[in-house]
Amino acid sequence: MEYNLPLVEKYRPTKLSEIVGQETIINSLRKIFEGGSFPHLLFYGGSGSGKTSTIMSILNDYFGKKKKLMVMRLDASDDRGINSVREEIKGFAEKKNYFTKGIKVIILDEADSMTFDAQFALRRIIEKYSITTRFCLICNYDNKIIPAIKSRCAEFKFNPINNNVMKEKLKSIANNENIKYEDKSIDIITGIAKGDLRKAINLMQSSSINISENESFLNANLCYNVAGYPLPDEIEKITNILTDPTKNLETSIKKIHKIVLSNGYSISIILKEIIENLIIKITNNEIDSSEYTLQFSELANLENKVSKSTFGDIYLSMLVSIFKK
Repeated sequence: MEYNLPLVEKYRPTKLSEIVGQETIINSLRKIFEGGSFPHLLFYGGSGSGKTSTIMSILNDYFGKKKKLMVMRLDASDDRGINSVREEIKGFAEKKNYFTKGIKVIILDEADSMTFDAQFALRRIIEKYSITTRFCLICNYDNKIIPAIKSRCAEFKFNPINNNVMKEKLKSIANNENIKYEDKSIDIITGIAKGDLRKAINLMQSSSINISENESFLNANLCYNVAGYPLPDEIEKITNILTDPTKNLETSIKKIHKIVLSNGYSISIILKEIIENLIIKITNNEIDSSEYTLQFSELANLENKVSKSTFGDIYLSMLVSIFKK
């Protein structure tokens, strides 16, 4: 039933004409399929940029009601090791369909999580069954796909969705769902999503559910609270503490701990926002860029460590120490 669907599924495009923010790719694909060809495809790019929706829209147009018989889709949650490639994928590729004619399509979502052994086995299957079967690989990072597979596919890079396109889409959904909003709150959701339309729609829905009786519309603070995202004033305050030479290590740690840990903010989000804030300050000549070259290098190393661990409070102290040597 549609009223139980999350908004991100309810408004998922089912036709190429409904996909927003990727006009160049859509025009290229349309020309390819109008010309009668169907190459192996490799779609790569950030989350929520429209990769899966694009291939599903192509298959809706191409197969219509026959899609269930002619398409096999394996997602990241499915086993896609070397045995799965040899058995499931090979089995579907070599199977003859006596009821419908035409090519079959195998979609491998999150293909960059496949092992290299599985990819080498897949390369041989792509080569062997290319007359009857087409493959579409979808991933976030194309450098994790082996060159032997990349060279057999038409590659398309999906860029993050433009902010203006995202705002128009969010406003359209909000109006359809009778969600009252401030323009500022749509700007904030777009800023937090950073080109990920799926994240933006989910955040808008989560925020709209939490609108209290006293507030009749979606406001800025609510969006930040639901996303667990620090307010711009708090990021500015943290950046000023870090760049202020008069504040020593002990004082800085106490003040920053109070802001971050009391609100339960993610260290990785804090890091990204601080780096962006520093770049803005350097661009506006508020601080001298030559003083922060080493810090940017160490912040990059810290971000790498944070992404592999969960010890937030330790890394928060490490963040402060980068600036207070």
